[in-house]
Amino acid sequence: MTNLRNCLAKATVLTVAILKTCHGFYVPGVRPHEFLPGEEVPMKVNAMTSIHTQLPKDYYRLPFCRPTGGPKMASENLGEFLTGNKIQNSPYSINMLREVYCQVLCQVTLSKVDAHTLGTHIKYGYHNNWIIDNLPGASVGLTGSGTAQKHYAGGFPIGFIAQDTKEAFVYNHVNIVLEYHNPEGKEGHRVVGFAVEPMSVAHSYAGGYVWDGESSEGFTKPLDTCIANSHMDRGIIENYQRVAPGENVIYTYDVMWKYSETAWASRWDVYLTEDHMVPA
Repeated sequence: MTNLRNCLAKATVLTVAILKTCHGFYVPGVRPHEFLPGEEVPMKVNAMTSIHTQLPKDYYRLPFCRPTGGPKMASENLGEFLTGNKIQNSPYSINMLREVYCQVLCQVTLSKVDAHTLGTHIKYGYHNNWIIDNLPGASVGLTGSGTAQKHYAGGFPIGFIAQDTKEAFVYNHVNIVLEYHNPEGKEGHRVVGFAVEPMSVAHSYAGGYVWDGESSEGFTKPLDTCIANSHMDRGIIENYQRVAPGENVIYTYDVMWKYSETAWASRWDVYLTEDHMVPA
C-alpha cells in the first residue's frame, strides 16, 4: 500500500510539473469532446475544501440538492483520479447552447442539525469544487470596489458570514457561465471555459405559493425573486438566504453560454497564471 501511495504521489507531482512547463496542454486521460446543440453537458461535484482546515469534505454531507437515485461516483479518467478527492454526479441539467433562467433545482427545509452543520462549514470557509468536461469551475465574485473578477483557484464559497451580525447565509443560487469554441471542420462545440457566480437569495413564489418540496408544480411556478427570461443579477436581490432551523432553502441556477476564440488545447492556460485573477 505504501509503494502504491508513493507511486501515485510521484505521478501527481510529475503531472503538475509537466502542466506548468507546457503551453496548450491537456490533462492526462482527456480527449476533446464535441457537444452537439442540445446534448447533455454533465457537471460533476468534487469534495469541498477549506484553506482553514485542510480537510476535504463530501459535497453531499451538507443539505444540498441530490441527483435522482442518489449521488454516484463519477471519476472516469486518470486526470480526474489524480486531481480529485471524491468526484460525484450532480442534479444540474446542462445542455450545449441551451440558456437556463432561474431554474428551481430543489427545496430543502433545514433541520436544527442541518443548519448547524451548514453554518459551521460556511464559518470555516469551505468552497465547492465543480467540474465540467474536466475543467474546474472558476469563481466569479466582486472586488472591494465592486468590480466583477474571476478567481481560477480553489473553487467558490458555499456561503458567507455577515460582518455585523455574524449570521450565516448560504449561496443557494448559481450562475453557471460556460464558454464554447467551434473547431474548424467539426460539427459540435467544445467547452473551453467554466465559471460559477454564487449568490444568496431568499426566494419566494409569486402569489404567496408555498411549496412542499415534492410536488412537480414547484419546479415550474414563477418566483417573485426572479425576472422571467432574464439571468439572475445581484442588483435585484432584496434579501439573502439565512441559515437557520426551519428555513426553506430553494436552490436555483442559471446557465449562460458565451462563444470564445480560445482553442481547446489552450483552455487551461489561464489556470496557470501566477495570480489566478482576471476581470470577469
